[in-house]
This record gives sequence, C-alpha cells and structure tokens, in this order.
Amino acid sequence: MKKLFYKPENAWVGDLIPYYENGTYYGFYLHDPRLKEKEYAEETTWHLVTTRDFQSMEYRGEAIARGGDLEPNKNAYTGSVVKDRDGIYHAFYTAFNADIKINGKSVQTVMEAVGEDPEHLETRKEFLFAADGVIYEEFDWRDPYVFWNEDENCYYMLLAARLKDSGDLRGGCIGLSKSADLVNWTYAEPFYSPRMYITMECPEVFQMGDYWYLVFSTFSDQFTTHYRYSKSLFGPWLIPEDDVFDTRANYAIKTASDGMERYAFGWIASKYGADDFGPWEWGGTMAVHQLVQERETGLLRTVPTEALKNFYQTETRPGAPDYYNCSVSPEGDISSETLGAILYDIPEDCFSAELEFEAAGAHEFGIALHTDEGLEKGYFLRMNRKRNQAAWDMWPRSEKGLYQWQIKGDVPYQIETARKLPGGQRFKVFLVREDDICVLYINDETAMSTRMYRYKGGKAGIYVIQGSVKLLNYCVKTNS
Repeated sequence: MKKLFYKPENAWVGDLIPYYENGTYYGFYLHDPRLKEKEYAEETTWHLVTTRDFQSMEYRGEAIARGGDLEPNKNAYTGSVVKDRDGIYHAFYTAFNADIKINGKSVQTVMEAVGEDPEHLETRKEFLFAADGVIYEEFDWRDPYVFWNEDENCYYMLLAARLKDSGDLRGGCIGLSKSADLVNWTYAEPFYSPRMYITMECPEVFQMGDYWYLVFSTFSDQFTTHYRYSKSLFGPWLIPEDDVFDTRANYAIKTASDGMERYAFGWIASKYGADDFGPWEWGGTMAVHQLVQERETGLLRTVPTEALKNFYQTETRPGAPDYYNCSVSPEGDISSETLGAILYDIPEDCFSAELEFEAAGAHEFGIALHTDEGLEKGYFLRMNRKRNQAAWDMWPRSEKGLYQWQIKGDVPYQIETARKLPGGQRFKVFLVREDDICVLYINDETAMSTRMYRYKGGKAGIYVIQGSVKLLNYCVKTNS
C-alpha cells in the first residue's frame, strides 16, 4: 500500500538534509540501522529519497558511505549540500568516531563528499576540518550548513558549536567559518550565541521576501526545532511568540525551497517498545510540512502540503453519532455541564479527517480520537483557551497500578506536545493518521505530530468540558 510518510525497511530516518533542483526534492537522510537495543546513530550513513510531488518517494540508495572503524567518519552525520559555480556538488557532513579524542572527549570534524550529480557523492579523505580549539571546542563541531553569502562574496559554514571554555549547559552556539573556494576555511566569531542552550543542532538560514530566518534544534530546555527572524542576515534575531514548527515528536527540521514554496523536512520520533508509554527515541519516520509566511509580520505558519491534503480521496459516510453526557439544542449546539462529546465511527488507522467547529463559551474543548463510547480510553487533542494552549493527551496515561491513584494523574497531558492555541472561536482541524503516526493541523497555522500505538478504530469527534460547541463539518476520507 502506498504510504505518505517514508521509513526505510529495517532502519529509521534520522536528520534530514533536503536539497532542491530542477523540480526534484532530494531528501538525504541519516540512515540509522539501530544495531542494538537502545543504541542510536551508530554506523550511520547518508541515504537518499527523491520526490517531485511529496506523495511518491523514490528510494535511491546509499548516498554517502561511512569510513572504517578507525577513520574519523566511522559515522556520517548531518550536513548540507551546495552546488559550486562549476556545477560540482559538495556535501559537507559531520564525521564522528568516539575513539578519536582530545582531552578525554570525542572529537567531531567536518568532512566533504563531492560529485558531478547529487546522487553520486564520494568522500574526499584529504578534507578534514576541525574546530580551532581557540574560539570553539573540538567536541561540539557538527551539522555544517554551507551557503553563498552575496554580501561578503564568500561561502559561509554554520555549525552546531560550543564556545571554548564555556559552561556545559549554556555554551552552545552557532559557529561560523568562511571560505572563498570551499577548500580553505577560516574561523570567525559565532554567527549566533544566545547563551541559552547546551547545543544548537542542525542550523540553517534562508530568506523569504524581506525577512531572513535562522532555524536550529535543541534538546535542553525544550526538545524541538526553533526559528528566529530578522530583516538582515546579521540580525538582530527576534524570537516569535510561537517559535517552533511542530511538537517534540518532530525533530531536526530543515527546509528546502523551489524559489516559490518552502517545505520543512523532519523525522517523527518512534517510541521505545512501539508503545505509547515508552520514551521518545532518536530517529523515526520522515514527515514534510509546508511553511507559509505572513508577509507583513514575517511570522511563519506550518500548513499541510497539497500532497497531504489530497492523498485520501474517498469520503466515508459518518453514520449516526453517539452522544456522551451532553444535550443538543435545535441549533446544533452540543452542551454539557461537565464532560460531553459527539462521536462518530472512525476507520482503523489510514485516513484523513477534517473537523470544523465553533467553541464560543467552553471551559475546554477538543478532538477525541480512537476512543470508545464511554471515553474510557483513546487520544484527545486538548484545546484550552484560558491557557492559550493545545496539547495531545491520552487516557489512561499509564497502566493502572495496584492502587487506583497509580494512574499518573499528576501528568496533565503530553507536555512535550504542547503548542500555542490559535485565537478565535472557530477552529478547523485537519489530521492524517497512517499506521502509528498522526499529524494534525489547527487553522492552517499550527502543526501537532505524535505517535499512536495502542488505539485504532473506535470513535472520533468533538468533546467539551462545561460549555458548548457546535460541529460545523465532519469529513473522513480513505483510499479504500
């Protein structure tokens, strides 16, 4: 069966390195075989899928091989691809071998693979670019992002770096090196050093209209991908009110553009044991959002791609609804003094759903998904206007222990999935469920990805806590 979200057989997708040329998006990714239980990103190489429409992904095989066990590139990690003026492609990537150390810490270096087309890249072993040990520490020097800077007439290389002799928890920065020829590189002061994070992974900059955007991923105060914006490549970099593209589930997002549209490539993390109660893991399944700019403010919105919206074609009849603990007015308002819901039958696990509703006077409201008639189990998108927050939740939140209170009642929701709730009283929610992945969008503005392992089928609909909602549209599509 054709799939929307790409995952290789017997392996997982790590960090994406997207590149666009001549109508084709190249999705280079870190191919993680997960050789041992709870061991991630070992013997990682670059592999490649290509697409022209984001519905059909064509696997192209290994793109950059790793080196031997004694070489610096025992593992090939994240980087970027750039085409020079002579038409040669250069892939700069992170080389890592835990056995190569300085002062007791494993060293990261940058290596380069070149080729006459993006599908045939060979590592130049003579190129090995390490941190200087003066401005930057040697053990955090990874994820090179290379681009041509017109203003200075040279190439910039941004890196996930660390200030020399800085603290372990706040010294992460985006380092900067410069080159006129992609061969000889000089060290420069950090491109961005906010003194906030352990490290700032997968850095990237791009321009849309009048604004520049700086993208990076963190795992310290929040496990997510952030963005900053500015009218200049050199800052100052402003923090938007909602500065992330998705939940914690979608990490290490990087972007590519055809000059008109820009797309955000990331991986939706798996959970240990393929279970909702397992911790998030490194690596997962490829997912792509579209980024849309609000031209006046410069802010970015995360919206579904056309491929995602149109993948499922056959509308299913919802049938008669089930009502849980609520009343329905002649005007269609669904009200409850406590918890109430309107629920419809839902397909097992491969479908799209669109729900539109008004919630003018509810304490809390949201989407119920894969629940039973009594809401005893299932998933819930909790939308709380008082807290200005949306977050994924599930019930129950853990296996019930010997005592009733051992149900994790002190965990209010999946806190790592919390996002800013868009304003207004009318909400349009679009979601896609494929296998154990669920990707959801609110008002073509906010993306909320997660994994769903335990529950399938059952019911879906709108719930309300103390107040009323009005369901305006409910549409489910499959390809069966």
